[in-house]
Amino acid sequence: MAQMRKGTTAWIVLAVLEKRGELYGYGLRREVFEKSKGLFPIQEGPLYPLLGRMQRARLITSRRQSVSGRDRRYYRVSTRGRRVLDQYRCEWKLLSAVLESLGCPHA
Repeated sequence: MAQMRKGTTAWIVLAVLEKRGELYGYGLRREVFEKSKGLFPIQEGPLYPLLGRMQRARLITSRRQSVSGRDRRYYRVSTRGRRVLDQYRCEWKLLSAVLESLGCPHA
């Protein structure tokens, strides 16, 4: 399960940013935690390197803003990120269909 979770975190980040528009790191973590009812916590340690990789891959963009004297980086899904997210969704539907055809419950 841990490996599957690791592989889907980028998908979840893209989906949350697509829906919410723009979030900073802590807000992103909180949104995922709340929407998943605590079932998918994203730890701070791996989140920021993931966001950096996603930005280098041009899946997201970011901007800095000073809030209460502290710099905060806000992230937004890019056009390329939206296309990749659409591909992820297609792959997920295919995988779900395969699992369902194999008789796996809740696929």
